Amino acid sequence: MAAKKRANKKSSARGHKKQHKRGMSRLSQLVFLLLIAMGACSAAYHFGSFTVRTQMEHIALQSISAARSPDWLPRALTRLLNAAYDQIPGSEGLVVEGGEIGHDDSPFIAGLPESTLPIRILRNQSYSNIFDPKKRLTTCVALQLSSDDSGSASTPRNYFEDTRIKSLRAADMQLGQWLSRPIAPAEALAKSYDEVGANEAYLTTNLAPMSEAFYNGIWQQLIHEITVTYPRRFNQTWIYLGPVIEQQNSAKLSSGIPIPNSFYAIVFDLTEIGGLRAIAFLLPQDQPSAKLSDCITSIAQIEQQTGLRFLPDVDYHAREVLGTYISPQLW
Repeated sequence: MAAKKRANKKSSARGHKKQHKRGMSRLSQLVFLLLIAMGACSAAYHFGSFTVRTQMEHIALQSISAARSPDWLPRALTRLLNAAYDQIPGSEGLVVEGGEIGHDDSPFIAGLPESTLPIRILRNQSYSNIFDPKKRLTTCVALQLSSDDSGSASTPRNYFEDTRIKSLRAADMQLGQWLSRPIAPAEALAKSYDEVGANEAYLTTNLAPMSEAFYNGIWQQLIHEITVTYPRRFNQTWIYLGPVIEQQNSAKLSSGIPIPNSFYAIVFDLTEIGGLRAIAFLLPQDQPSAKLSDCITSIAQIEQQTGLRFLPDVDYHAREVLGTYISPQLW
């Protein structure tokens, strides 16, 4: 009986070894076929016509964009896909002549945005705020972030009253489902400007009414993408954030402050040769679980809804081209 058990064990071990060898053989074959496919693609790209190379680049960009889009994808893998994406020619998208912009410390990359409404400029050390004193709400906060930022201040526990705008409290933006939440994120500003940035992010003039589902949902996805991922990939970025108030369809809180229908974000990047590119987002508050890629819009659309005119220092033609452009996918 014992001899029979030993024989069965030996037979089972031999079976496992054979299965393991077959598995390794299939893996080797798969790797070999993958290398052949990669070599064929490389040869087709390098020896192909301009049209063939352009089509291959387009397919590669679309494929990587689709692969990195799931929210459940590990961030380490997303970073690898982003690195591969950035190496493909054409990944920069539309780029216009930037001229001499971006060479100062201003968070406004190409001049102070112009407004059709009465505004007040509130300048802070970590960001600037284009504030609407009539609505008692910002129209745009502008910040500049870099991959070299290394501050580590903690987030304050309470909001601070901004003495430049009297009698504006965080409670004025709270009612029912609406909570007062910062637009320029404290974590990003703390990383750039340490405790000063963290505290300035909690000024009441940087707050807006947001629903909890919106703030914890797509808004956090956007903030991570544009304040963490983009600076890490592109070294330096300029970011505009603000609410959108539809004059006819916006409700108001008991304080009289309007409830934003949506929020926008515009990210600007200067390429290595001084070209200017941008990507714009418009996030509706009633769609907290929407995909970020579905919220890409144009700068012109944001200008139409906010009454702001961005990039006044950019050449008229370049501004018109960049303003009407809608990026086909996330950077």
